[in-house]
Amino acid sequence: MRVTSSFLLLLLAAATPALSQAPELQIADIGDLTLDSGSILRGVKLGYRADGTLNADRSNAVLFPTWFGGTSSDLYAAGAVAPVDTEKFYLITVDALGNGVSSSPSNSNDFPEITIRDMVRAEHALVTKVLGLSELHAVMGISMGGMQTFEWMTTYPEFMNKAVPIVGSPRLGSYDVLLWETQLEAIAIARELGDVERASGLLGMVSALALQTPKYHAKRTPRSKTERWLESNKSGGGLAVIDIESQLRAMIAIDVGKSYEGSLERAAAAVKAQVLNIVGSHDHMVTPEPAIRFAELLGAESVILDNDCGHLAQSCDGGASNAAVKRFLER
Repeated sequence: MRVTSSFLLLLLAAATPALSQAPELQIADIGDLTLDSGSILRGVKLGYRADGTLNADRSNAVLFPTWFGGTSSDLYAAGAVAPVDTEKFYLITVDALGNGVSSSPSNSNDFPEITIRDMVRAEHALVTKVLGLSELHAVMGISMGGMQTFEWMTTYPEFMNKAVPIVGSPRLGSYDVLLWETQLEAIAIARELGDVERASGLLGMVSALALQTPKYHAKRTPRSKTERWLESNKSGGGLAVIDIESQLRAMIAIDVGKSYEGSLERAAAAVKAQVLNIVGSHDHMVTPEPAIRFAELLGAESVILDNDCGHLAQSCDGGASNAAVKRFLER
């Protein structure tokens, strides 16, 4: 999907010149997984990459799940893993359910509806059953990866020491839901017309509307380049529409208060990890207010990036947020 491609290009522009090469992709079989819906996802497989060395007490692992439509390879290609020093930490990048690498509608038979918490349950099984870890130094992620980070800190509050959600949300705001529901409606209309893949171009255009701010495009996309820019956003990406649909529904449903009688206050009270919350003040894709409010309930620090790059605020901050994350992880 085009949102992923745009995300990568902008992060690449902001990344350090020398990007580390992604370690080899490994596929873990974690067995059957009982989902929030009560359905059972059979024979779950998760893609992951491991980088660095575990310390003697196996306490230095950092888990980094993927963003919407992204892969563990993308995390390296975009320089997103730069704040994690693999001389000090054992970095585990993991492909979230539904991304086309791990178990997904496109590569599985009878794939049921999933939630962000189902993604996190699968990742917990990976780190405990496959990698044999009893704790994590940190969980961090960007966008949908940030949503998974919020789920990690409330579903397994004792399991990690630190958590870094970046442009994520513990419960989507109404504007976010409108955006993602619009994309689901586009898929539904294309399916009724008998050609669901036709939705791909429209999904890319809708994403482009929310990815950055109007001010960003007023400065960076002159009218003379509009036609080429439109065409670039109409073209589809590598993720199958049925996978896009699955992850969209998972994001819309996120609410870390569900396990705490619907209360975000009770969810926050359960969190044990130290938290560094990073948001973009002008993010129109995952609006920042829910994450800021949750951080306030935690008494945690929020780094609020105030620039015109919207959901991609990190790409315009001159490396300041990466430096803050690095300090936080190593503190």
